[in-house]
Amino acid sequence: MNIACRWLTGLAAVLLLAAPVVAQERFGGLTGTVTDSSGAVLPGTTVNITSKTSDAVRSVVTGTDGVYLINDLEPGRYAVTIELAGFARTLVDDVSVGLGKTLRVDAQLKVGDLSEVVQVTGAGSRDIDLRSTLVAHNLPAEEIDRLPKGRSFQSLALTAPSVNAGEIEGGFQVNGASGAENAFTVDGIVTNSLVDGRSRQNTVFEYLQEVQVKTAGIAAEYGGALGGVISAVTKSGGNTFRGEGHYYYEGTTLGAGPVKRLVLDPSDDVTVSYVQDDKQPDHRNEIGGSIGGPILRDKLFFFGSYSPRFATRTNSYQFSNGTEPGDIERTQTFTQAFGKLTYRMGRMTASGSALYTPTTSEGTLAAFNGTAANVITSSRAANAVNLDRGFEAKQISTTGNVDVTLGTSSFMSVRGGYFYDDYKDTGIPQTTNYLYQTSSVGLGFVPAGLQGAIGTQNTPRALIVANDTTTRGFMNADYNAAFRAGGYHTLKGGFGYQHTVNDASQAYPGGYVNIYWDRDFVFQGNQGRGAYGYYEVNNRGVQGEAGADILSLYIQDQWTVGNRLTLNLGLRTENETVPSFRDGVDAMKFGFGDKLAPRLGASYDVMGDGKLKLYG
Repeated sequence: MNIACRWLTGLAAVLLLAAPVVAQERFGGLTGTVTDSSGAVLPGTTVNITSKTSDAVRSVVTGTDGVYLINDLEPGRYAVTIELAGFARTLVDDVSVGLGKTLRVDAQLKVGDLSEVVQVTGAGSRDIDLRSTLVAHNLPAEEIDRLPKGRSFQSLALTAPSVNAGEIEGGFQVNGASGAENAFTVDGIVTNSLVDGRSRQNTVFEYLQEVQVKTAGIAAEYGGALGGVISAVTKSGGNTFRGEGHYYYEGTTLGAGPVKRLVLDPSDDVTVSYVQDDKQPDHRNEIGGSIGGPILRDKLFFFGSYSPRFATRTNSYQFSNGTEPGDIERTQTFTQAFGKLTYRMGRMTASGSALYTPTTSEGTLAAFNGTAANVITSSRAANAVNLDRGFEAKQISTTGNVDVTLGTSSFMSVRGGYFYDDYKDTGIPQTTNYLYQTSSVGLGFVPAGLQGAIGTQNTPRALIVANDTTTRGFMNADYNAAFRAGGYHTLKGGFGYQHTVNDASQAYPGGYVNIYWDRDFVFQGNQGRGAYGYYEVNNRGVQGEAGADILSLYIQDQWTVGNRLTLNLGLRTENETVPSFRDGVDAMKFGFGDKLAPRLGASYDVMGDGKLKLYG
């Protein structure tokens, strides 16, 4: 029998519907009220905020109500200096600004000369963002350095409450949502897979300034993320040269042996036993470094990092159920290359960055599946293809940002970026796979050279991916302003455009063949058999290209009514066309009126002292 499955002429393009459309949040903020010793507000006070990383200085002046706000600070540590003629200068030396959070630093100035400095420690800042309803876990660089961790920023998601990991559910689950409902961003670029939603680009910690995991209360600027948002923000250069070098080793020299395998006895498919395989040589070495500093002092800065990782593992097999010994080696190279330029001039800051993460792998290690240590049922000849079988994958992400401060309490950001993700298999011969679905052992009518147990095959079955390429381009513009109107408002609005394309070519060489020895073919009744039984040929694959455009609009307002209550009100809408399996035919169309997503939250300062809030 020959059952031929037609080629799929299009991709599963409806998956594009779930692609996250995420705004590029890259900042935190500081706010506060400046008063004198009597409690009277002090308008016109200058607040200077100096980055301890880049030495960049931002200045803002308090309004008529004595309040200042600056909400476009890069995550990191800052020194805050507050000064007004006739009063001593006040210094809060160490304030940590987190991604997406606005902290409060109040000051009470004392009468004196500006040459005098009053240094405030401990109580100068409040670590609670009283106005926000966001539930997020922020990990700055200095905290990341102290944590036991792997080599991927995504692994830090597990440090946040309500985040769990599970392969069946697709990776990380936030508040019970599946892994496909999360969004991963690096400097605002969405790096999710279009197929399963997993993160497709890793970053190492040496060039990360902060990692944030948002789990609830997510604002209207974020779309398509029903689970969580895991964001990484990279470091920037400054007026001081800073650098580091690193070396990491991981492998069998430091590790324990493998856990025992649970094996089902093939003779009765009932009896189970445990098998202890040998410890196989496995070594991973990573060496690299990063450096940042000025090109033009106070104007142009750079930051760069390079960190390749080399991995080698050799498995010693007992092929053909233990009758043929042999080795297969797998070698892999994972490269991390990052570069960033930052330019500051007056009220404008512009930056551009690129991240290149290629991976190459040669050699494929089949899993042990026999009833004794290191045993595999297939023959050494059938596994010869695994000596060269591997893959090549590379991801490139680029982004550019221009941020302009328009006034003492407003700024505008324009951003664009591009993400390229490509995968292809290598070293796989164009050989059709033949697999025994029933045993031919002991069948007298089967030639001796063709007799074999269930699972016998001539070569490993392989779906060859000639290419699987995803590209995603985006452009966003946002406006932020703070003002008073029936209370204190922090208003943010913007629009975005995203274009996503997936181009794939995948096939089994010549299809693949399942052989059923000594069996009748049963389909809508017994169809009989050939001289030896029956076989089926499956010719499946994916060939084609699909893409989608998404336009988005949002507005979000933090409205503080009185001194304690803050309402977080937002609305998001999107315009999207989803492609179908047929060229020129759209599966679904959503206008701006079809995808309205309101946001509603509230926060209340319980005691009025900034130490306890209720929010939701």
